[in-house]
Amino acid sequence: MRFLILVSTILWLTPAASAQGPIPPTPTGAEILLELGTIQYDAITGAGSVPLMMTSTIPIAAFQFDLIFNPSDVLLTSAYDGLAYNFGYTLGVGPTSGTVLGYSLALVEIPPTILPEVLVIVGFQCDACPSTVPEICIENSVFADIAANPIPTELGPCSSGTANYDFLRGDCNTDGGTNVADAIFLLASLFSAGPDSACIDGCDSNDDNAVNIADAIHFLSFLFNGGAPPAPPGADFCGPDLTDDILGCRVPGPCP
Repeated sequence: MRFLILVSTILWLTPAASAQGPIPPTPTGAEILLELGTIQYDAITGAGSVPLMMTSTIPIAAFQFDLIFNPSDVLLTSAYDGLAYNFGYTLGVGPTSGTVLGYSLALVEIPPTILPEVLVIVGFQCDACPSTVPEICIENSVFADIAANPIPTELGPCSSGTANYDFLRGDCNTDGGTNVADAIFLLASLFSAGPDSACIDGCDSNDDNAVNIADAIHFLSFLFNGGAPPAPPGADFCGPDLTDDILGCRVPGPCP
């Protein structure tokens, strides 16, 4: 019976060919806050991504929302990573509709998140966009619990830029420290199918606007051979990135 309930929920949430009706205003005391994280955008290729950050007080079992872009010449290309991926959710995007969908046929719930966590990362492509980051808004959100009940949701503001977070240069695993574990994390990410860092700038030890083995060598030399320290803001105190590059932090580590 529970399986039939969830399948019904999924069919209800899945985008149809007809236009979706208006969503009623979010009630006061919403259980979920969904907001945009740091937008990553490469003006040369037109490729970008944005994490959707969720704070929740109750478990969820399915979600759907639309991303609205300005300019509108944007195609959604993928949905990946985050809590939805970690809990085995099926993820999908409507390339031209801007709809993002996630659900679990195995009835797995995503537990409450007291602090904002990445629910899912959405990739997009905009060949006709100008050199600046497109404005993105979240609309038409629908969250459901395991019994197919809708969950009151609040949406964060639109965003049209990348945040300049304070971070530690060298803190590749975003645990708030800079040590050999960060080099191991980076090498695993590069060569052993390890997870990507939530703060790419933190991995770019030599600040050359790229993340590769040279960063691991630079950082290990600093740790053990008296080599040059990581570029500003450095490995000891958090600060913003002083270099204009395409890297950034989705979720920087805690500052000491």
